[in-house]
Amino acid sequence: MKPLALFPNFDDHVWLTEKPEGSSQDEAGRVRNMRCGRRRSAGGCHTLGVVTRLESWHEPARDLPITGRPDVLVVGAGSAGVAAALSAARRGAETWLLERTGFVGGLATVGLINLLLTMDDGCGTPVVAGICQEVVDHLVARGAATHPPAEQWGSEEPGLVDGWRRWGLVWGAAPEAVRYSVAYDPEAFVDVCHQLLAREAVHLQLHTHFATVAMEDRAVAAVIFESKRGREVVVPKVVIDASGDGDVMVAAGAAYEKVAIPPHLWFRVGGVCDDGEPASRSWFDTAVEGRVLVPWGPHPDRVDPCDPDDMTRAELACRAGARAELERMRASVSAFRGAWLDDYARMLGITESRRLVGDYVLSKEDADVRFADSVAQTGHWTRREVVYDVPLRCLTTPAASNLLVTGRCISTTRYVHQATKEIPAAMATGEAAGAAAALVAGGASGSVRDLDVNVLRADLRRAGAFVGGDAIGARLV
Repeated sequence: MKPLALFPNFDDHVWLTEKPEGSSQDEAGRVRNMRCGRRRSAGGCHTLGVVTRLESWHEPARDLPITGRPDVLVVGAGSAGVAAALSAARRGAETWLLERTGFVGGLATVGLINLLLTMDDGCGTPVVAGICQEVVDHLVARGAATHPPAEQWGSEEPGLVDGWRRWGLVWGAAPEAVRYSVAYDPEAFVDVCHQLLAREAVHLQLHTHFATVAMEDRAVAAVIFESKRGREVVVPKVVIDASGDGDVMVAAGAAYEKVAIPPHLWFRVGGVCDDGEPASRSWFDTAVEGRVLVPWGPHPDRVDPCDPDDMTRAELACRAGARAELERMRASVSAFRGAWLDDYARMLGITESRRLVGDYVLSKEDADVRFADSVAQTGHWTRREVVYDVPLRCLTTPAASNLLVTGRCISTTRYVHQATKEIPAAMATGEAAGAAAALVAGGASGSVRDLDVNVLRADLRRAGAFVGGDAIGARLV
């Protein structure tokens, strides 16, 4: 057995395997000592200092177990990932959904961004339906969601606007109007997602971290992930990146842009006696009497959401900032005198990091343009009378023929990202990605980029989604 070339002096040799036949007892001792990070010397056992001076470490090759070969693998179980998994499974695809945390829903649930902003165009016409509307219907049936009635959508009546502002459902510049937006209980959102995923037999695997991909002929041949069980492999036909940070697309070699942003940390407070406070106050009502949602942030310092050191500093700073804000409110706002902290969001309010530069980049100039290959639509939560079609090309990349990107990472400019990052839009693009993946996995096309988009659009429409693309009052491209 040859020693590692890293250690040129015999006294520094260590072995990566058990003692081979014929080796000396001293060599076997070096094997044992390596396991505890030490080597034997005349003076006893001391720290192996050579490794600490290295600038890199070569990870030895190893065989990994293949745990599944699903039709569709969705990485990330935020709102977009859940919608993608449901959409694929409902079309007969064996679907796996992997999530790094112990929760589904992402910012929509554990992030406490429990507002669906917005499902209309600002003037009373819905532009998002499908799975997002289905989830809303389930929440309303449970008494866990509230939204303006349809007859109020688009109204500029001040009393109505102020009433819904108290729920966090009115944003943007004047003239303000009532929008079709929804406030909901995040725990109920989790329960609804669990119920729907189980009903469609989606294989949900939590506490599982994406690691990397293996590429073959410009396609994702395998996805490697880590858990407490070790490193394992899934070999899917089609992959959907719903990670929120574009982890899969980056590993696959796709082009992307990345920005640093100021983080938020929303939190909920109980015991609030909210009598006569103005509608423009700095907190929102919730479905639980006495409990309010405080949208704290942004923190003044920008962070790189893909840098764990930056994110650690942000976690500490945002928690301290949110706690200071609660103490300030207790001291200066009468409604909060006897209030207590219910919970902080369990993940920072990070709404942007990496964005795909895909087959098409949706830009500001594309507002109200109808695309023939559109597969989803969204309004803008702070601007009225603006609707964006989302072409399938915003979900695909030349880097991988079997990869779709969904949620906040789709291919847009930063300006349009402000619309497409929102939960209803993320669920709409997730639903479209899941349907496309199922069609490709079923043999409709050899590549997500070559899929007959008319077939996909018709399929989504039959399922109740709004796909856009109709040249009514706008040009068709």
